[in-house]
Amino acid sequence: MDKNITKARAYLYEFLSFPLFFHENDEKFKIWKSQLEYLAQNPLTEEMNQAFKNLQAFDFDAFLKEQNEVLFDLAYSNIPLNASFYEDGRDDGAARLRTIECLKLSPYRRNSEICKDSEDFIGFVFLIMATFLNDEINGAKNISKKLFKEVVNNFADEFASLLQKHKSANFFNSYAKLVEILIQIDRVLLAVEAPIKPEGDSVAVASMKKEPFQSKMPTAKTKLRWEEFTPVIQDEL
Repeated sequence: MDKNITKARAYLYEFLSFPLFFHENDEKFKIWKSQLEYLAQNPLTEEMNQAFKNLQAFDFDAFLKEQNEVLFDLAYSNIPLNASFYEDGRDDGAARLRTIECLKLSPYRRNSEICKDSEDFIGFVFLIMATFLNDEINGAKNISKKLFKEVVNNFADEFASLLQKHKSANFFNSYAKLVEILIQIDRVLLAVEAPIKPEGDSVAVASMKKEPFQSKMPTAKTKLRWEEFTPVIQDEL
């Protein structure tokens, strides 16, 4: 695959990881905004162009307010942020095991002292995708396709759909559009079919209706860039 395409995909996955982590200050938000300005210069579609324009209107305070309402507000059924939830209706399921298998093919492991979330936390999965893609540019073996096919492809559609349906989604409506576009591009590039939609409520929606639903996400997050995770193999994942 063309290295420029791989580089662009890696950049987008890293860009999409940021809004899923909790941030106490605007330090990394400023980095993310600079990434946004760069991406907005060359949108691939008009829909992407409109999404970038809407995201550009948000300052850190407005972003933080909506992030809390959409992802972390325990007064409302918050959006599941673990890939396993979209398959099993709970966190730490089969998608986590498949993500770990992908990590075992690489020099990277989750540092549990730094990253308290499990391997199938969607923000973490997007960072892994970005890391694998960047490594592949430099000649590393292709692990990103396996991670996309076995993990990302399975949750992405419903994750984006739930974000867009959320009563408070404005920032995250545009964010979800970008997720949809990237996933569509990757499916074409990797020749991967979208998963078949179940009739009636999905496993995730059915589980969310069992109130109160809470993911493990209300704990504070501060990590954005993969360099902050140690690539040292640990005894246990």
